[in-house]
Amino acid sequence: MQPIETPSLPDLAISVVLFHSPLEQFRELLDSLIAAAVRANLAQLALVCVDNSQDQHYAMRCQALCDSYEGGILQITIVTSEQNKGYGSGHNTALRAVQSRFHLLLNPDVQLDLEALRIAIETLSTRSDIALLAPIGLNAERRNEYLAKDYPSVWVLGVRAFAPEWVKRLSAKSMVRYELRSVPAATRLRSVPLASGCCLWVNRAHLDTVKGFDESYFLYFEDYDLSLRLAAHGAVMEHRDIHVIHHGGDAYRKGWSHIYWFIASAARFFNRWGWRWFG
Repeated sequence: MQPIETPSLPDLAISVVLFHSPLEQFRELLDSLIAAAVRANLAQLALVCVDNSQDQHYAMRCQALCDSYEGGILQITIVTSEQNKGYGSGHNTALRAVQSRFHLLLNPDVQLDLEALRIAIETLSTRSDIALLAPIGLNAERRNEYLAKDYPSVWVLGVRAFAPEWVKRLSAKSMVRYELRSVPAATRLRSVPLASGCCLWVNRAHLDTVKGFDESYFLYFEDYDLSLRLAAHGAVMEHRDIHVIHHGGDAYRKGWSHIYWFIASAARFFNRWGWRWFG
């Protein structure tokens, strides 16, 4: 009897969660994914887009944008959420719709460098010990945003979010520690405690083992929580040759609801992983 061959999984699948996200930024992300996929010799790339906006007009515009890519490298599936249960829940919904060896978790306000997919897939394929791989994040002026972080303290989070500039200058040492500026990468890969959820390559087997994001976080700190849970199954690494441009950040400038979500999620994170008040 001939052995039954099981189909091999694709190398990569991608998920993006939208919430009234600027569609021009989303288009820039899609274009950067296509260019990077061509560079990585990927014939097709499955992208699951979860729209948490609960806005019919926005959903129609998003669908029209995605339809304009039909027939190309990107195979886009749009899932419209009946209820917005948060960022992590959105990605978990996408994960149930697709399978792959590695999975890329993305924000819609990110643009990938041309070499990003190629380097990430090659790295994860040759380093089976890596559970999570993070890029270097640059702002629009291509300055390092220091997305990877050390374990936070209540003090440093409060200063970064709410303090005037003179307090931030007095707290420069804490900022340097938190942003890992004093730990330069001696090689292309360095171990980091926490990675930003705006762009994460993960080993899908490990991601399934930890059951994806913890949906008790509505927004903020779910990426830090995921980093620590994945660290029990493999290395959490940053690759200095993988670059993305990130247009997000500054929760406190987005209104009172974001400030509430930030504080509530920070408290949940510290209750689970341990409080650190200063430093």
